[in-house]
Amino acid sequence: MAEAGRWKPYEQRQGQLLPAFVDDALDRSDPVFFIDEAVEQLRLEPLEARYARMGEHAYAPRLLLKLWLYAATQGVYSGREIARRCRRDLAFRYLVGASAVPDFRTVNRFRVRHREDFAWVLRETLRLGRAAGLVQLGIVTIDGTKLRANTSRSKAMSHGRMQQEEARLEAEIAELLRRLDEVQTAEDAAHGEDDEGSGGLPRELQDREQRRARLRAAKTQREAEKGPALEDRHQKSFADPEANMMKVGSDGALTYGYNAQAAASVDGFIVATGLTSSAVDNAQLVPMVEAVRVTTGARPGVVLADTGYLTEAALATLRRRRQRCLVAVGREGKRARWPRGRATQRMHRLLRLPWATRLYARRKTQGERPFAELKQAMRYRRVQLRGRLKVLGEWNLVSAAANLRRLYALTLAMA
Repeated sequence: MAEAGRWKPYEQRQGQLLPAFVDDALDRSDPVFFIDEAVEQLRLEPLEARYARMGEHAYAPRLLLKLWLYAATQGVYSGREIARRCRRDLAFRYLVGASAVPDFRTVNRFRVRHREDFAWVLRETLRLGRAAGLVQLGIVTIDGTKLRANTSRSKAMSHGRMQQEEARLEAEIAELLRRLDEVQTAEDAAHGEDDEGSGGLPRELQDREQRRARLRAAKTQREAEKGPALEDRHQKSFADPEANMMKVGSDGALTYGYNAQAAASVDGFIVATGLTSSAVDNAQLVPMVEAVRVTTGARPGVVLADTGYLTEAALATLRRRRQRCLVAVGREGKRARWPRGRATQRMHRLLRLPWATRLYARRKTQGERPFAELKQAMRYRRVQLRGRLKVLGEWNLVSAAANLRRLYALTLAMA
């Protein structure tokens, strides 16, 4: 038996174990309070408009958005885990309040249903930042990062294997149809030609038809992407046909992924996003500059980008639009060869000026800071959804959470 008076009182079955209000048990510096207050200031009319006024009452979109944004700042991206933490974690419980805890299916459906609305949420986070005197667009950096897709190489097939598998399925389907014709002929002889039989195709024939359709769709998509460069070794995933093979992670492992684009402001906010299934960035410079204008309503002062975004056409387009930019002509740290295109030659001469060299030196830290926070602090390295449009919505949602996290950090620093 423990010595009396040696320990502090400990009693598990007492009547008032928890405070009357959950927030009394949390530290007032907990970011959950900031997320809660920030979402209350967002205008969420596009999200609310998707719900009908008739029928069963739905969970408030504001509640589910708070759960997803706060979960992202804590490195949680699973609907099941969010629903579990709503029952076991006081911070999540504070967001739920006195309402019933949403089922994990409800939490997951919200992320898919509002995938197009999260671009609006991202813009709203920037509006909050501008209201606080932040989100400076004098210098905007554009960069990309690779995210692992929600599939694996075990669910993929090479183009050569696809051709073999398609031929095998066609042979099996032809054999099944031949047998079906024999059975049909025998039944007509026994019961007459007016008998409808069992109706519909046999199950084994249906399965093979569906497999062949999926196979042909993946093969056609791969042929359209690669064109004349298509080889038998090129693969395509059946789980997520829109994801492509690319080097992902610091180890450069070749796996299925997406190329997520982000434009970052001087103070570290993500002011525009993009997503492509191409491993290269050379077609993303002009769309990302335009995305900054659409998202923020203003043009960036100067755009900085690495050599992966360099194309003669992109430089010429930005020059016609009077958009100032500095795009590396060669790899950083290595002497660039004299380029051929006129726009590229002009950029090469410009980057040799002292002021341009000093300005471009900011690209690395400013452009890669959001990705460092997303992948390290928020542990976002793999997408949860499948299909480019769904993944883009997820990327916008996580970027909005990163902006709120950044706004919280700067608010604390200025306090």
